[in-house]
Amino acid sequence: MAVVGPHRIEWRRKFPVRAWRRLGWYATSGAGVVLVGFVLFGAEPERLESGRLNPLAFIPTGLSVLFALAATPFVLALFRRPAVAADHYALSVRPGILRTLLLPWARIAEITAYGVPVEPYLLVRCDTRAGRLGDWPRWWDQSVLRAAVRGRRRLGRPGRPVEQYHVAVRMDEFVGDPAAQLASLAAFAPHHVVVTDSLVY
Repeated sequence: MAVVGPHRIEWRRKFPVRAWRRLGWYATSGAGVVLVGFVLFGAEPERLESGRLNPLAFIPTGLSVLFALAATPFVLALFRRPAVAADHYALSVRPGILRTLLLPWARIAEITAYGVPVEPYLLVRCDTRAGRLGDWPRWWDQSVLRAAVRGRRRLGRPGRPVEQYHVAVRMDEFVGDPAAQLASLAAFAPHHVVVTDSLVY
């Protein structure tokens, strides 16, 4: 489940099924749009009878370029995977393809496993009174947290609102069951950090 050492652990990642599924969905839908563009505008001449450039002739190429550029985050997700690691100084998390957050334990108030077993999240609540140690989660770091918020609303889950937390990581991206994953972090968390299991089994 985790790479264990005397002073540090790191969760082992599963095969990126979710990333491949999203890339496949995007490639299928995007290729369909590009194909329609070629069918509708592929025979357009580059120049009109007046000698001016025909903008319709560039639609298939433009769609192909846009499709390739928009595929970048889906491809990156195959290689820049979510990450969770901990030592006695800090919890390190990368929710998605962007930056890795270094969150010192002194700035963390709570960690919890939240959701249902088929879609569990690790939620982290920071202590806003703990100064400016480490990184602070920004809007672009919270895409997974927003997904957890949507899931809570969809399921009508009671209890503490997910909006009170600052960052989330999908636990099903890693090897092991959520309870064991949470326990591996709890072993490094200092006493002031509240560790809770809010999963619905």
